[in-house]
Amino acid sequence: MVVTMVTAYSIAQTSTNLNFGQAKQPPAMQWFCPEIEKYQGILLSLQDNDSKNYANKVMQKFELYEDPSLPGEKILATMAVMNVENPLFNSENLFDHISLWMKKNKDYKKLGEKLSIDKKKKKMFFPAGAVFVNIANHGAFASVFRVSISPSLLIAIADDNKLIISFMVNRYLNEEFGSDNKIITRNNPKIVEVYPFVPKSSHKNTYAKAYVATYLYFWKFISDLRNELNTNYTIDKKMLASMRYKVSNDSLFTLYGEPTNVISDQKTLPDVNKEMRFYEAQQKLVFMGKTINFKDILSCEVVDDPQFIPGRTTVYGGGLCIFGFGIGGAEAYSTPDKVIHNYVVDIKIDNLAIPFIRIATGQNEHKATEIASVFDYILRHQNNKNAGSQKSRVTRRTKR
Repeated sequence: MVVTMVTAYSIAQTSTNLNFGQAKQPPAMQWFCPEIEKYQGILLSLQDNDSKNYANKVMQKFELYEDPSLPGEKILATMAVMNVENPLFNSENLFDHISLWMKKNKDYKKLGEKLSIDKKKKKMFFPAGAVFVNIANHGAFASVFRVSISPSLLIAIADDNKLIISFMVNRYLNEEFGSDNKIITRNNPKIVEVYPFVPKSSHKNTYAKAYVATYLYFWKFISDLRNELNTNYTIDKKMLASMRYKVSNDSLFTLYGEPTNVISDQKTLPDVNKEMRFYEAQQKLVFMGKTINFKDILSCEVVDDPQFIPGRTTVYGGGLCIFGFGIGGAEAYSTPDKVIHNYVVDIKIDNLAIPFIRIATGQNEHKATEIASVFDYILRHQNNKNAGSQKSRVTRRTKR
């Protein structure tokens, strides 16, 4: 007899005292869960073409979980402990990754949309009743029985960065659909009230399929989650980027103090090399790992190189179309002209090593204006200091 236990766990206190060497070249994480192959292997070994025989074999092999808080209540439950080799991750980032993966996966999308994340207690969950998942169908004469479950799910980080995954469910939703796909009957029995636990219950084949399918679904989810982590979460890129950013930021602070202004792309991971950092007190600009003196900035130009897409008129039906009007039964549909802007900020520097900087902002005119405004400030103040040697201010130009 295999007993699936659901145990209490203690919350892990993940260390964040990691050095820059670990962040620069971190070893890849590997996620392990031997229980997956064990239980999936057991379910495969019990397989039988007769759904009732299959369900009876599974019932004899697995015990239901008895909830101490509900005397006499028995629950179908599975739990897995997933270990990780070379753990180096932020729990919030891990939960965000799992949540996004579930929402994008067609098999788990409904579950992912109902997930709640408790960042303080390092767990993600949804309670029973939050969402129903169809797990088994059985045709009978002119109707089809569709069985769904509404499980509770808990994913938590325990001691030693172990990932605990627990599924529980105690009821089925059995809906009978007619040939017109309309519901004829609906039942919501407890698992222990129907086959195979009650041999003389109605809809034996339907519940036999549902019973086995529930275990298969739970273990498939845990297996798919492990495979996802081993494919796309062997490195916590967001956490490492934050660590690198902090080290670089601290280094620049030591050299130049607090920046007066920072222009960055908020859509990317934090990276000092993708920011324009202006230090007015030190008269320095730091960009792409290079340091530029304010006095060496010669000019700044915002260039728009737009793409023009002409509108078109499509005629439906017979007849003629003149100037967009249908004649003789014709219907005309017109799309307007469209202009796609492409903004670029060009900066000339009096420095042979860095003579020119080009920053493409695409359709983001606001970002181009933001950058140009800062350089306009710098050039204006340089002109005030050097009245006899005036530099050109920021200019704008549209290519034709």
